[in-house]
Amino acid sequence: MTQPRFELTFLAPRFWGHWLVMLMIAICIILPRRLVLKVGSALGDMFYRSNEKRRKIAEINVQMCFPDLSVDQRQRMVRQHYRLYGRALIDYGVLWWGSTARIDSLCTVTGKNILKDLEKAGRPVLLITPHTVGIDMGGALIARLICGVSMMKRTHDPLLTWRLWRGRCRFDAIILMRDQGLRGLVKAIKGGRIAYLIPDEDLGDTNSVFSPFFGIPTATVPVVGWLAKMTDAAVVPVFTRMLDNGRYAFDIKPPLPGFPIGDKQADAATVNSVFEAQIRSAPEQALWTFKWFKTRPDNDVSPYH
Repeated sequence: MTQPRFELTFLAPRFWGHWLVMLMIAICIILPRRLVLKVGSALGDMFYRSNEKRRKIAEINVQMCFPDLSVDQRQRMVRQHYRLYGRALIDYGVLWWGSTARIDSLCTVTGKNILKDLEKAGRPVLLITPHTVGIDMGGALIARLICGVSMMKRTHDPLLTWRLWRGRCRFDAIILMRDQGLRGLVKAIKGGRIAYLIPDEDLGDTNSVFSPFFGIPTATVPVVGWLAKMTDAAVVPVFTRMLDNGRYAFDIKPPLPGFPIGDKQADAATVNSVFEAQIRSAPEQALWTFKWFKTRPDNDVSPYH
């Protein structure tokens, strides 16, 4: 498969609604930040009310991961998540067309010295993070700090796939498509690129192991341990949080000690425990609409049925 590219068919009437949405997102760049945050929150509320299927997935996930919370507490978490998600969608305008100064003005980065020390030591680096509302802003920051490489999957919409890919390729970042395999990623890491990975999706049980995530056996692709072994890379957890004031905080943590140990199950469990700790620190940030627990051990029924 090739990289996404612009096609003349994107100008057809069936895509005009897409272009209108992108124009609205672009306009938000010039609006006052307080107004942008209100628009984003309202957009999130609209998604919450209009998409019952995704809302139910989020509610099931939060119930499974936080069974000790009351129903009202879980509902507030889901509502807050949707509002942050709406704000993050509006901020695609900044990511796609905003200046580097504008991106820097919205973000605070901690732990830069960790990457500098690893760079001085000549050590390859894998940055890992779970899916959260701020992962694209985190990716833009990484591309601003270092020469980065990452992967993405194609969406069902070719125009959206192209636009996301173009936006993520800013600042000299290399964005590979998941259907191209891992060879290009390994080559880029060995060539000096720092990888930015979000490896927490349920991709089925074919290449996965079941490791605990919030105490739930979860289908986990043990790709982080495999890549670390292949490239001798240090595995560095990072986490992007959207703050109440609309700014973003990007935290770089120390490398995982003694990782990988070479055991798929144990290495996957280590990554899941890191992600769980990050999400527990700011649970409203996680993308709860993902079907994290779709694949069950022994072919048990999915909780989303």
